[in-house]
Amino acid sequence: METIASKAIDYLRENRKTALAAIVSSGGSTPRGEGSKMLITEDEIFSTIGGGGMEGSVIARARGEALRDERALLLEYDMSGETDADLICGGACQVLIMPLLERDIPALEAVGKAAESGEKAWLFYIYGEKDGSFGICTNTEGRIVGEIPECAAPIADLLANPLRAAVHGDSAEGVRCFIDPVNSAGKMYIFGAGHVSKETARLAAALDFDVTVYDDRADYASAERFPGSTACVLESFDKLDGIKPDKNSYVLIITRGHAHDRTVLEWAIKKDLKYLGMIGSRSKRDALYERLMSEGKATREQLDKVKCPIGLSIGAETPAEIAVSIMAEVIAAKHE
Repeated sequence: METIASKAIDYLRENRKTALAAIVSSGGSTPRGEGSKMLITEDEIFSTIGGGGMEGSVIARARGEALRDERALLLEYDMSGETDADLICGGACQVLIMPLLERDIPALEAVGKAAESGEKAWLFYIYGEKDGSFGICTNTEGRIVGEIPECAAPIADLLANPLRAAVHGDSAEGVRCFIDPVNSAGKMYIFGAGHVSKETARLAAALDFDVTVYDDRADYASAERFPGSTACVLESFDKLDGIKPDKNSYVLIITRGHAHDRTVLEWAIKKDLKYLGMIGSRSKRDALYERLMSEGKATREQLDKVKCPIGLSIGAETPAEIAVSIMAEVIAAKHE
C-alpha cells in the first residue's frame, strides 16, 4: 500500500519537485485533524488535508513560493467563515508546507520501516521562521536518521528526546520543531461508531493512537464524525477477514447491540492482541461467555483475556467519561 513516505520517495527518485503539506496544529472543527498530510508536485497531488478552499490555497502556495523559491511556509487558516465563504468550518489550523529534497530519503525510509514493523518513531519537521529554512529527520527510539539542517542547532537536544519536546515546547531562537508520531502509541480498532466510540476515538487520536473505526452504517462511520481517525463502512459485522490486527493492536468492541458484540468478539478472541475490551454489564458478559463456551466457540482462557466491562471503574456515566475510563485502561495495558 502506498503511503505518504513511500510516495514521496518515489517522487524524489523520479527527480520531481515535491512539497509536503501537513496540518501541524488545529482547534475547533476542521476538515481533518493535526497530523494530516499530503504531497504536492507541479502536476499532481497525493492524499488530502481536507479539500475545499483551504486545500486549494495550500496547493497554490506550495506550487508557488515553496517549490519555486525552495523555502518552507507556515500558513494560518481561520475556517470560521468570517473571511472566506469557502473556509466555513468553525475552526482554525496551521499548515506547514515544506519542499522535500533527495537528502530526506533516509528519514522517509525510516518512517516506512517503523510503520511496517510497529516500532516507535517520530518524524520531525524543522522550520526556520526568519528565513524559511527547513528540513526533516526521524527519531527511531533514540537514533536520528536524516540530515539535520543547520537551523536546527538550537533545538538539537529536542530531536534526541521527542517526549521532552512534546512536553516542554517546540521552539527556540526562531526555530520551530513539529513532531509527527509514527506508531508512538499503537493501532486501535474500534467496532461501533456510536456516541461512546466517537468520544473514545477523539481521545485516542489525541494520545497518538492510529485509530480506525468500523460500523455498518455509512452515516455513522464517516470522516466528518471521526476527525483524526479513519472511518470504514462494513458490509456486515460478519465480514471482518480483511482486518488484520497484530500483537501490538488494541481492539475495542462498542457496537450498538449484543448480537454485533458477539460477532466481533468471536473474531477478536482468535487474535493475538495487546488489548481487547468489550462494552457491557457483568450479567451480559457472563451470559454471553456461557453461551460461547457451551457452543464450543470460545475457551475460558480466551475469554479471560477480554476486559469486560470495558474501562476502569471510575463511576463514568456520560460518553466522554466512559471514554476516559476506557483510555485509562488502554494506557495501563500499553505500559504493562
